[in-house]
Amino acid sequence: APDFSKNPCTGNGGYPQYHYNIYKAIQDIGYDVVSSSKPYSVQFAKGNVDYVFSLMNRFGMSKPEIFISSYCEFIQIPYLGAPPNIRAIAEDKLLTKLVFRSLGLNMPEGIGLSGEKGIPDKAPFPGPYFVKKRFGAASGGIREDSICGSWEAVAACARRLMEEGHEVLVEQYCEGIDVTVPVLGGEKPVILGYVQPKSDKPGSIITEDLKLHDHLGYQIVSVHDLEQDIANDVQKVWDALGPMDYFRIDYRIDFEKGERRILEMNICCHLGKSGSICLAAAEHGYSQADLLKYIIGYSMNRQKNLCQYGTWLI
Repeated sequence: APDFSKNPCTGNGGYPQYHYNIYKAIQDIGYDVVSSSKPYSVQFAKGNVDYVFSLMNRFGMSKPEIFISSYCEFIQIPYLGAPPNIRAIAEDKLLTKLVFRSLGLNMPEGIGLSGEKGIPDKAPFPGPYFVKKRFGAASGGIREDSICGSWEAVAACARRLMEEGHEVLVEQYCEGIDVTVPVLGGEKPVILGYVQPKSDKPGSIITEDLKLHDHLGYQIVSVHDLEQDIANDVQKVWDALGPMDYFRIDYRIDFEKGERRILEMNICCHLGKSGSICLAAAEHGYSQADLLKYIIGYSMNRQKNLCQYGTWLI
């Protein structure tokens, strides 16, 4: 403050513009919005902050996605998303896999790799394989060679990511297309629709460069007779992990075989006008402003019992 103009951020594609657009959109609804890149500014606001709408999910620390929710719990200020333990389940893609399997959901086989553990000499499950970061957003680290036909190819791809300082998730590669299912929180979870991110890559995968720089957009798709199965999946997730303000469940669906596999869940995901959530909401006649009003209203009501003031012993 007082300069709230858009700032560039090298390598982040359209994210600076997206963050600025969300800032303006919340202002246009009628909220008094102050932008800050310093989380401690909330503490120094002398009681003039009622709510934190955080877009600060990708910054210079290990596993940053759960920091803001944990920090807001500490200072007892309502915030966007979900409690930090639930964010942790969503952000750790291996942990997501283990939790979702315990709920009886369809997940591809997977294993976590790191520099400390090394890479097994033999494949723990049949291929083909898909290699990606265990943590992270925006398809970070995913390239065309993330699809691996052999364990030797897995090892090469995994070493590249580990040399960059990342932990790795290796999964069984699933045939089909990506379908994301945006969900709003409520008395019951509200499924907005079924959206396919467009891709011109092998296997129709979404690579990092496609996500950040050459996005081809989204399109509404029909999931045919899988609607009830997906609704059951969403309800199981909600019953175990809810309430959450809004989230996406990302599927890989092979329509020829009628098979669906859940790849991951995302909380505090993209709310841009051209993104999957707004596209799905528009099919019901709702605008981005309508979505933001609903999400913020639900979120504040969800946290109405969070004490704003407390006593800390340090």
